[in-house]
Amino acid sequence: MGLSEHEQRVLDELERGLYAEDELLARRIQKAANQTPDRLKQRSAARRIAGALVALAGLGVILVGAITHYAWMGAGGFVVTLLGLLLATTSGKAVVDAPQEPVSVASGARQSSAATASSAGSRPAKKSWFSSLNDFFEERWDRRNGL
Repeated sequence: MGLSEHEQRVLDELERGLYAEDELLARRIQKAANQTPDRLKQRSAARRIAGALVALAGLGVILVGAITHYAWMGAGGFVVTLLGLLLATTSGKAVVDAPQEPVSVASGARQSSAATASSAGSRPAKKSWFSSLNDFFEERWDRRNGL
């Protein structure tokens, strides 16, 4: 069932007001909209095609370098080929340096880690493979030293 014109106008007005008031929320919504499965598939296919074309261009440069006996051109073609393969095989997602703390919607301030832990409830926090590996070795060290 569709919305009436009045309801649609009110909804649009509320949405504009919310975006104007909370820019962080607006960016999150825009980011989520850009990461729909169709767009991710399109971006992935485009990266693979572009990477393959760059790799083929690099192979062409290697071939020209071999024909003309210029070693530096062959080395440059090799680097271009590697960059093309890297472009084709990586996802293109940025690496996050540090996890961000959640932002309180009411105050706009970051919550403390204790408040974050209590808001998680009974759900255990996921550990990265590095921290679980680190815990493993720390436990082994403690057992070995009798701690």
